[in-house]
Amino acid sequence: MAVLIGWTVESGERSGTLRRLSSLRLELPQLLAAQPARLSLAPLTAEQRAKGYHECNPADPVGIGPYKPYRNLCMGRMLVPQKGGQTEDGGYDVVVHFHGYEATRKTLVQVARGVVYVGIDKGLNSGPYERAFASPEAFPTLLGSIEKGLKAESGNPDAHVRHLALTAWSAGYGAVNQILKRHADRVDAVVLLDGLHGRWDAQPHRAEPLTTTSIAPTIEFARRAVRGEKIFIFSHSQIDPVEYTSTSATADLLLVEFGLKRERLDPGNQPFGQDSRAEVRGFHVWSYKGRNELAHCAHIPLMAKALNILEPAWRTPAMDRTVPFAPPPKRWPQPVVVEEPAAELEPVE
Repeated sequence: MAVLIGWTVESGERSGTLRRLSSLRLELPQLLAAQPARLSLAPLTAEQRAKGYHECNPADPVGIGPYKPYRNLCMGRMLVPQKGGQTEDGGYDVVVHFHGYEATRKTLVQVARGVVYVGIDKGLNSGPYERAFASPEAFPTLLGSIEKGLKAESGNPDAHVRHLALTAWSAGYGAVNQILKRHADRVDAVVLLDGLHGRWDAQPHRAEPLTTTSIAPTIEFARRAVRGEKIFIFSHSQIDPVEYTSTSATADLLLVEFGLKRERLDPGNQPFGQDSRAEVRGFHVWSYKGRNELAHCAHIPLMAKALNILEPAWRTPAMDRTVPFAPPPKRWPQPVVVEEPAAELEPVE
C-alpha cells in the first residue's frame, strides 16, 4: 500500500533469542542478518492510479507477505509470522486493529518487523464497535482466542501475548474506547488513525464546548502516555463531519487538556501532507491536510509510521522476511452494516 510515501522502519537491535522449535532452527542473530536494512511502503504509481487504485482503494503489492494465512478467531482474523516473531519464552507482540482491516493489512505486511496482526470489522459507525465490547467478558474472550491461535499456529504451548496495541481507523475508535473502560492496564499502546470524536456539551451543535465525558477512557490513557507510561498515537485530518465533532477538534481538546502546543511543519506540495505535531514521551498527535474522503483514507498507511514507534520501543522479535511471500487472502462475506443517524465515511472495503 502506498498512499503516503517516505516512511521507513529502520532496522534496530533486538534482544534475546528465539525459542527453538522442531520446525524452526534459526536463531535471532541469523534472522536479523537476513532482514533488509530498510522496510518501506511501495509507492502508489501513476499507472496504478490510472487503473483505479487510490487512497480508498489501495493496491496490494505483497499479499500477506511473510505471514501465514488468516486464522479465524472468536471475533476477526489473525495473521501470525511464518517464522520468528516470538521471544524465547513464547511471547508475541500483537496489534489488534478495528475498521478497514484489510486495507490496513496491505500497509502492515510491507513494513512490520515481527508483530502479529488481528483485524476486526463491525460496520460503518462507531456504535457497532462499542456494542461489540459492551460486555465485560468480550475483550478477555478475544484475548483468549488470540492466545489459543498463537499456540496452534506456532506449535508452542507457551505462546502468549507479550505486548498489545489497540489500533483503529475512523469508526473503530468506538471499540478502543470501550475496551479502555475496563482493561486499560492490559493495553500497552493505542493508535487512532483519523478516528476519535468527542461530543458537544449540549444542543445546538458547535455553539457549545466539547466534553471529554464520552471518550474519558481514551483521554486517561493518553494522559498516561504523556507521563511516559503508555504509547498513544492519534492522527487527524481537517475534515468537518458537521453532524458530529471533527477529529481535529478532539485533538485540540486533548492538547488543551494536557497543556501542550503544536509544532508547525511544512507539508510541502503533498495534498495530504503533515502540517503539525505535538509529541512528548509516549504521546503523539499528528495533523495532516485534507478535507475529503481521500484525505480520510490517507491516514490508513500511517500504520507504518506508528509501527516505527511501537516495534523499537517493544524490541519486537524479528520474523523471517526471506520466506516465500503468501498471496493476498481470498474474499469472504462482508460484515453486516448497521446504519446510524450520524454515519461516518464509507470504510475502505
